[in-house]
Amino acid sequence: MKARIEKEPRCVLVWNFGPEAPGYGALELAARRFRLRLRPVSPAELGLTIGALCAGRHAPAAPSAPALPRDAAALPAIVISGLSPRDGDLHQFLDEVRRGGAVIPLRAMVTPTSKGWTLGALLQELNAEHKALGGQP
Repeated sequence: MKARIEKEPRCVLVWNFGPEAPGYGALELAARRFRLRLRPVSPAELGLTIGALCAGRHAPAAPSAPALPRDAAALPAIVISGLSPRDGDLHQFLDEVRRGGAVIPLRAMVTPTSKGWTLGALLQELNAEHKALGGQP
């Protein structure tokens, strides 16, 4: 029997950081260079899991997820899938985005554990960590 190895989808989930934001072009260029699909996510998708969002699934027509607290909803975030910190690609990607002027205070990579979290739960956790480390809301 052959082992089946599943590769993580190569994507970047983008929360509250759109084309009008300074540095968005740098995010687009870096994503293209690293062959990552940019996937803007919306409040209607807060109840979907990170794994489902990275796989390209969309929210149903009626949003069923609870709203995030106002300060948690405001901070831009990216969740990266398909890049590894071991080979340096993750760090190179983040460096390119930062050098391009993008200010995205919340960043995470997809892990086997976070794939099962909802987008809302992950954003709340990232915001809590950001505040605990002295970040501004």
